[in-house]
Amino acid sequence: MCRVNRLKYPLTAIAIAAFALAPLTAAAAPSPSPSLDTVLAKPPGTDFHELTTSALNGAFTAHDWATLNGSGSGATDTENALKHDGFVAGYGKTWAQVSSGHALIEAVMAFNGGQGARKALTGLEAGDKSDSAYKHAVTLSGIDPYYGAHFVDSANNVVEDLFAFAKGNDVYGVLFVSDKDDVATLAATQAKAQFSAAPDSTIPSSQWPENASPTSSFPVAAFAIAVAFVIVVVGLIAFLALRRRTPAMAPAYAVPGGYGMPGAAGPMGTPDTTGGGVQMSPDGNYWWDGQAWKDASHETPPGAQRSSDGTLWWDGANWRPVPPAATPEQPPTG
Repeated sequence: MCRVNRLKYPLTAIAIAAFALAPLTAAAAPSPSPSLDTVLAKPPGTDFHELTTSALNGAFTAHDWATLNGSGSGATDTENALKHDGFVAGYGKTWAQVSSGHALIEAVMAFNGGQGARKALTGLEAGDKSDSAYKHAVTLSGIDPYYGAHFVDSANNVVEDLFAFAKGNDVYGVLFVSDKDDVATLAATQAKAQFSAAPDSTIPSSQWPENASPTSSFPVAAFAIAVAFVIVVVGLIAFLALRRRTPAMAPAYAVPGGYGMPGAAGPMGTPDTTGGGVQMSPDGNYWWDGQAWKDASHETPPGAQRSSDGTLWWDGANWRPVPPAATPEQPPTG
């Protein structure tokens, strides 16, 4: 079989078929402006052909995204987490370049504020780096916050390079797929092109929840957590914490488990049955150490999962800032 036919079917099928689900639907208001269908960068060549039959080719909702990457309670958790972070709308496109055997996937998610977008970005990074196909980080300059990831799916002979970043109230993902390790530079170049093409925001910052007056209906607890993420400046993705990967699924830009985090506890106040989780009080202010309740704002559970930069810990439903270490009391002098 010739090279073109060999790549046309196995590569695009492996890289894209995972997204070939029911057609996606548009999200509800508020409507981003400019509209999301106009903000994705064009492919780096005229011989890239858009795969209009791919489910990740058009508008999608939080529910659509969750069911693309999981099922059952995992998909429900993902959908709820997206909505909690202020998901407004999403849009994706998929292209294939038969001559090179490359596939390109781009997606954008709009949130109701910049804090929600950054929180989502942090979760996304955690999910990608927990994937079994993840090999190492990839870097580029001129974009912040962002993260990059290199994946190798040996079983399906697929290599993938992903960059995701937050800009304003939006999160963007750029993924290149190939049957050999030859797309890292392409992915970095396309990510920079996407960053340049992206507007500063698709919802005016004056309308973001974090910029609302104190009488805003935005939940106080959620606001406090969102502020913590911005102050920490994790510079990476918080949406896809854990993805339920099938052998044919591309690892990038799937949904965070906690979106279904590994080892996370169930509903607040219920014991963890998966191992490695944290049991929280119903109000989320305390965690159980086996003998007593501990203040979550002052102590971090020793077994809690942490973000890659060590500044956040996962309580089973939300990322929390790691409290600063207490300063040892100094003995009196003299």
